[in-house]
Amino acid sequence: MTNASPATHLDPGYRQALVASAALNAVMFFAEGGVGLTIGSAALIADAVDFLEDAGIYFLAVIALAWRPRKRAYAGLVMALAMLGVGLVAVWQIVERVLHGGAPASGAMAMTAAAALAVNVYCASRLARWKRGDASMRSIWLSTRNDAILNGVTIIAAGLVAWTATGWPDIGAGVLIAAINIWAAFEIMGQARSELKAAPA
Repeated sequence: MTNASPATHLDPGYRQALVASAALNAVMFFAEGGVGLTIGSAALIADAVDFLEDAGIYFLAVIALAWRPRKRAYAGLVMALAMLGVGLVAVWQIVERVLHGGAPASGAMAMTAAAALAVNVYCASRLARWKRGDASMRSIWLSTRNDAILNGVTIIAAGLVAWTATGWPDIGAGVLIAAINIWAAFEIMGQARSELKAAPA
């Protein structure tokens, strides 16, 4: 992978994309979380927490734009820990759904996931130009891209919930959300540690 030049993150367009994405993700946290709690969907609740995490890392990324490489590597590490936290929240939701059972309303689940997909595709399209940067920039790109993929999976899971009349497809989508966030978190941690070793003290 060829990294972007060190000045790429100072592009004004990158800042604008981050601010817009942060605002949209904050709105979706409340919207998707409210629906997820109402219908009892592990996948929607996990994804809503992911929106909150994304809003946080976008705002952190805006603050870190002018930081030196070492501090930006630390920011990437914090973002990776946030991604790990989302994965662990998803695991908790999975356990809750397994213990309490029940199936979410498939129609509301699918429509909410479709709205989430539209938001994440928009954010990904705004951020795609800066996907090959340092740990901070790459963590943002991976998180946004993964979210769009998982929204598609959640839509499919909603169809399977309607077809099977069980909550297991929803639980399966929650497992995938947890696994991808945890995997991406460790990938970014590794890159951030490498950047910390290479950066001057």
